[in-house]
Amino acid sequence: MRSALVLPALAGLTLAIPKPQLTDIEVLDKLPDPVLVSAPLAVTKDDPPDVDAPPIQPITTPPSNRKRDVSLERRDGNCAPQPSGSGPVPSPDTAEAFKSSSQLQAFATNAPQPDGYSTVFTNLDGSLSASNYMGLYTQTSYDTLTCVQKCDATPGCLAVNLYIERDPTLDPNSADCPNPPSTTNYKCTLWGAPVVAEEATNKGQWRDQFQVVITGSNAYSKNAPPPSVDWFDGPTGLGGAINAPSDNGKNTYLGSQFFPFNQGQGYDPQTCANACNIQTGYNKRHPNADGTYDTCVFFDAYVLSQNAIPQGLYCSLYSKTWAPSYATNTGQFRGNDRYTVSRSYSYSLH
Repeated sequence: MRSALVLPALAGLTLAIPKPQLTDIEVLDKLPDPVLVSAPLAVTKDDPPDVDAPPIQPITTPPSNRKRDVSLERRDGNCAPQPSGSGPVPSPDTAEAFKSSSQLQAFATNAPQPDGYSTVFTNLDGSLSASNYMGLYTQTSYDTLTCVQKCDATPGCLAVNLYIERDPTLDPNSADCPNPPSTTNYKCTLWGAPVVAEEATNKGQWRDQFQVVITGSNAYSKNAPPPSVDWFDGPTGLGGAINAPSDNGKNTYLGSQFFPFNQGQGYDPQTCANACNIQTGYNKRHPNADGTYDTCVFFDAYVLSQNAIPQGLYCSLYSKTWAPSYATNTGQFRGNDRYTVSRSYSYSLH
């Protein structure tokens, strides 16, 4: 009976609904193309400078079509030794052998899927030339989990690109060392905008007679954050699990709850919110000797994985709110088993 009354009422409102707000596709023709940036080649680490977004101006005239010049000036090297990479060097030591190496490509095709991320592409022969480049790290192994942990710890990071790069052992010089032996580096780059396979266009470069090339290029995009929960503000993304110190000698850590994944339990931070409130109720019924009790006002909900396989939802409970800078626990090894933290988000009581 209720639906029979509601439907005519809704029908009477249809004339008041505004027309769909269609996207003005033609406006793209009036704007400059997005600036695509490639991570630098043959470097071990790169922290690009922070660039402020241009101020937002009122719409008065179409913006200029002039594009930024991002070309790099070529230079000759000085034969200085370059940092040694951690990967194997194919034989023969040529760019062609590097690009076709089944050993190197197997690192990419067999890499574990990072929890909390979706695969954008796998095992391409180019790294990303995309928008909002956020930094480069050289790793000691083809480790997708460590790469995405860098992204989790970087505010605004939305995607990563992990690839294998053939670099020179000496800074090539046209006269004295034009084609030195190679070294193999594992590179992890961070991006603050969505990425697609069509942007994997950085195939390397020539440095005198030495050819820098890329193989085993994988990209992963961060999944959307979890929803809000009842009674708590959040979520706040964290670069790991909270590892809080004492607060003026007081321990604010109330303990943890672990909920193994099964048909009835998935990644749902509301479970941690419920555990936090239940803990407060228990503490109130079992006060300290002076009659006080600790209220759970903050929790960290994250996925604990063993050897890249998600095991369950981990809820750390606290009597104080802690800033993301304390999220320094990214996992640990126990024997041959590796335990990692992913999808770590905190919530604070209203």
